Amino acid sequence: MEQKERKTDLRVIKTREAIHSAFREMVCEMDADQITIKELTDRARIHRKTFYLHYTSIEALYADLLTQVGNEIKELLSTLPVPINPAETVRTVYEYLASKDKFIEKLICNNTYREFCNNLFTSVMKYNKDRYNPFSDLPEDEFNIITTYLSTTLLDIYRQWVADKKKMSLNRLIEIASTLTANGFYGMINQP
Repeated sequence: MEQKERKTDLRVIKTREAIHSAFREMVCEMDADQITIKELTDRARIHRKTFYLHYTSIEALYADLLTQVGNEIKELLSTLPVPINPAETVRTVYEYLASKDKFIEKLICNNTYREFCNNLFTSVMKYNKDRYNPFSDLPEDEFNIITTYLSTTLLDIYRQWVADKKKMSLNRLIEIASTLTANGFYGMINQP
């Protein structure tokens, strides 16, 4: 019995790897609205029914892979001391994103994947809030405005850097984003 369970586990692992591999290729080649279960299952060399044994939809597959990315980011953030230094948070997240392949870059930066990516960063912000919340005295609606500003701004800064073909160094990007996060517009005045 144990042998059979082990074989089943191996088949499940191989099937998921095939699904993930095909999906990664497709994300690198096309926009979100062009990805279909039929094409995915053809590339993964599995039946549609097999796909549905693992995922309820393409969106569930996105969620699964982005959860993995989110967990990696959260693990990195968990190593930062509390109270959290915003500059170190920016550095940690940006260095992580910059070290990843075209698949992650497209998920983060391509407009057609924006909703999935924004959900990922909302979960990362919630994680940070649960670890350390310097705004705990504020009403929830004010806290939500602040975290929305921080997460979308930092994400859009990174996206713009990629759109500009990463002309400036990653360190300079981190420096600018950290300054803007900590000091806003006035922090950038008279900067070299």
